[in-house]
Amino acid sequence: MNQEEIVALFRQQAASLPAELPAINQPILDLAQLLADSRGRLSKENFESLLRIGGVLYRLGADQFNARQDVASIMQKSADRENDGQG
Repeated sequence: MNQEEIVALFRQQAASLPAELPAINQPILDLAQLLADSRGRLSKENFESLLRIGGVLYRLGADQFNARQDVASIMQKSADRENDGQG
């Protein structure tokens, strides 16, 4: 298979996912387990490529989590101000 065929498979997989995606932490954990299980069978280059992919996913997940925390904090502060009569 070539890169374009794999990207097409990614698109198919993405289309089959539910509208409300689960948290990104589960795919990260799945990738981590896959890497742990296949460590000795992958070339160093392939292993390092998959680690980079995992790193990108991890950063996206962390950014997503931090953004949700920021929004929750802003909403809580707004609610607190309204409850205190400052809104």
